[in-house]
Amino acid sequence: EWDFVLPVIQHLGPLRPGFKGKQGLDDFDAEAIVGAVRHGAPLQAVRDYLAYYDKGVVKRHLEGQVEGFPTIFYAVASNSVEIVRIWVSHGASVSTTHQPTGVPLLGFAIANGGNLEGEDTTAMVTTLLSLGACPRVIPEELFRDFCSDIADRAAAIGQDNGKECDSEAAWCKNPLYRKKLAQTLNLSQRYVLELATKLKKPSIRHRQVARLRNAEAILGVPYFLIGQTIAAGRLVQKLLSYLIMPSPRPLVLVFAGPSGHGKTELSRKMGYLLNLPLLVVDCTTVNREMELFGPRHPYTGAERGSPLNNFLTENAGRRCVVFMDEFEKTTRDIHQALLLPFDNGNPDGPVGEYQDRRNLNKVDCSNTIWILATNAVDHTIKAFCEDNPQILNQDEPERETLTRKLSRTVRADFLDQFDAPVTGRISEFIPFLPFSPSEQAVVGHKFLLELIAKVRPPVKLSKDSKWSGEQLLGNVNLQAKRGAAVCKRLAADYNADLGARSMLAAVEHVQELLMDAYLEEEEEIVEGGGMRDYRVDVVGGEVV
Repeated sequence: EWDFVLPVIQHLGPLRPGFKGKQGLDDFDAEAIVGAVRHGAPLQAVRDYLAYYDKGVVKRHLEGQVEGFPTIFYAVASNSVEIVRIWVSHGASVSTTHQPTGVPLLGFAIANGGNLEGEDTTAMVTTLLSLGACPRVIPEELFRDFCSDIADRAAAIGQDNGKECDSEAAWCKNPLYRKKLAQTLNLSQRYVLELATKLKKPSIRHRQVARLRNAEAILGVPYFLIGQTIAAGRLVQKLLSYLIMPSPRPLVLVFAGPSGHGKTELSRKMGYLLNLPLLVVDCTTVNREMELFGPRHPYTGAERGSPLNNFLTENAGRRCVVFMDEFEKTTRDIHQALLLPFDNGNPDGPVGEYQDRRNLNKVDCSNTIWILATNAVDHTIKAFCEDNPQILNQDEPERETLTRKLSRTVRADFLDQFDAPVTGRISEFIPFLPFSPSEQAVVGHKFLLELIAKVRPPVKLSKDSKWSGEQLLGNVNLQAKRGAAVCKRLAADYNADLGARSMLAAVEHVQELLMDAYLEEEEEIVEGGGMRDYRVDVVGGEVV
């Protein structure tokens, strides 16, 4: 039996690459880099150390062990998804196990949440699944019906003899291991585990194309959104198609759906995973072409350009993302100005070219990914979902057919509201659907986790009049033992027109309750005090 605690590795000081190359000498020190990671070494120092050595040498060592454990276990123990991505990029496998106990890396990542005081491991679990870790190594009964609490039956699960385990989860026949997972799995982790069992896995060719185009990370996008598997799936499919057959025309996508349902988040996540620069344009602030792209010569201000003009110029010929939020607020003047960069961003193309407003140089926008976010067709999407509720079901066999039908309906509605020249330049219409009741609860849990992290740091009293860096509400260990019950109650405040914002408001009510309890304490707020426990629960149908 193992208590999920890794051996202590000595920290040998700053990482310094050693001698390289002569007579095949290999002085790569796996223990040194593991020790550095365990003691919080900067990401760049880790990258520099690994980059110094031959790729084959690095792969061999990172696939190896330190003190009897695969090195990637130590990377996961750091709870840094960036460190884990570095390990995987150098050949480490997310499917590895600790051989003596059979504990898989994913199982360790979940159980490790009990070792990290005050830290949430949901991002780590999600990242491992997005990188290909198999969810079946976790007993299904621990995450089936994810929106119900399992803490109350943790003891019963711990006593289970494991007969229901799939072969991949045989390690969990040990009742102590099962009980540990039951105690540490939270609502968001159970959700992403169940989601991972339902998502269609990328084919060999999907992975090949993504690898050849340095875009492998995009295949993991569906894991990082709550709901919106249709939108994420269609985005991935369109991007891969675009990468297979590059076009001189840029990719122009419409993200259509109610406010607060993941349009901005998906764009940001895509940019992050592909390491692409992203510019967000608030379309409510621009009414004329010159406000969007900047004045033309000889008008005043032409030499300064505009944020969009300068962004396109800085990223000319390279992949980048322009996210135009609330596109329905744009005017016909803006539509007309966008036709050229939408139609053919290639300066050598036959239609024309976009010019830098500052110096009139040609700008290649052919690799720009334009995303137009709009809720102008909300009524169309909501009505379609009401008439075809099965589209919200991940297991529905007709879901793909319904999705294509919805996209065509959205296109037709978009054409009615915007002129044909703009609509004709759209590469794909991607619909965003309202959240299901269980997804609403998971959204609430996401914000609840953020609140828990926000109030945990120590109290810090400001020494200046500007309250710089002050934290009066601190040293709070906020617990949600029955997280699913709490979040389902919060989900009662969900509003389809507001989406996640309505759930944020519900969690802000929890914050107000916490503030009231905190201020009722009959002692002064001081630095250096101990942690105080608070619990959020549901009593009599109300959050307390």
